[in-house]
Amino acid sequence: MTELISLTRHAFLVDHLDTIPAIRQVLDVSFPTASKQIDQMIAAREIEETPLELVRGGRPAKRYRYRADRFHGLALYLERTYLQYRIHDVGGHLIATDRLTFDSSDHVSVLSKTLTTLLDDHPHIQTLAIGVAGAVDTTGTILFAPDYPTLDGRPLQQELTERFGRPVVVENDMNAAVRAQAPANETTVYMYLGTNGPGAGVAVSGHVVRGAHHFAGEISFIPFDEKRNVGQVLATTAPHSDDWYEALSRIILSFSVTLNPDAILFTESDVSDDGLARLTDRCAKRFPLDKLPQLRQGDWETNYLDGLMQLGIQSFIEQIPLGGLTR
Repeated sequence: MTELISLTRHAFLVDHLDTIPAIRQVLDVSFPTASKQIDQMIAAREIEETPLELVRGGRPAKRYRYRADRFHGLALYLERTYLQYRIHDVGGHLIATDRLTFDSSDHVSVLSKTLTTLLDDHPHIQTLAIGVAGAVDTTGTILFAPDYPTLDGRPLQQELTERFGRPVVVENDMNAAVRAQAPANETTVYMYLGTNGPGAGVAVSGHVVRGAHHFAGEISFIPFDEKRNVGQVLATTAPHSDDWYEALSRIILSFSVTLNPDAILFTESDVSDDGLARLTDRCAKRFPLDKLPQLRQGDWETNYLDGLMQLGIQSFIEQIPLGGLTR
């Protein structure tokens, strides 16, 4: 896989360019070199020429289309008792999605069996993007996942890559979700209370922040009082109680004085519009209102899968050989 192939795929799939003059500008190569690259990708059945159309001056311009429907990816995330997956093409179009429940604490075994079945049923899948509720480093090793003992400490990305013979990306749940909602010029925090305790994804200028020990966003450890942290408070108090709002307010204020993000997102199921208004009022009593981040809702499930899908498409662009993998 050459850098030129990767850059050309990016031009089609991310920048949505479709002519040789436009693509050669991105590649920073001569017209003949760009034209040769296009010819190679046509021969590999990655792109095809579209019907000619007239441009200003009447000269026909050749346009090309990436054959995204030929190359698929799998985005899948694991929770304690269920997994959710989305099969998509590399253009981001949905092919299939489903939720599967299970009654097992051996999440590795459940994941392995599910991937085997899905890859047998969908042979055009090129890449796998897996989301887990735990601290994950850049190699896809799960550093901290106390609620998932068979995953905790496991080099899951390496194991799955070796077993299934295709690129695999393993990512933390909130890092994946914030990736899908982080504009390039903003600082964004995405919070989820969930069943595994509170967690957050942080993105600065569109880039996920992991921290020196890949522990950024583990907000449950923020102190609440001398004996409890906010994770313990949220786990033992009723939603919408005074302590519940106070715990969330302390998380918001911690981010406000450190990162001062543009926005903090909560899932719709965690905090209602009225709850967001109450949190804003509560925080404004201790922090300048005009400096507070915007509090808004996100669709966590969709954003989570969107972020994993983005990682899978990026993996396809950078790692899959010309013409794609074959079974």
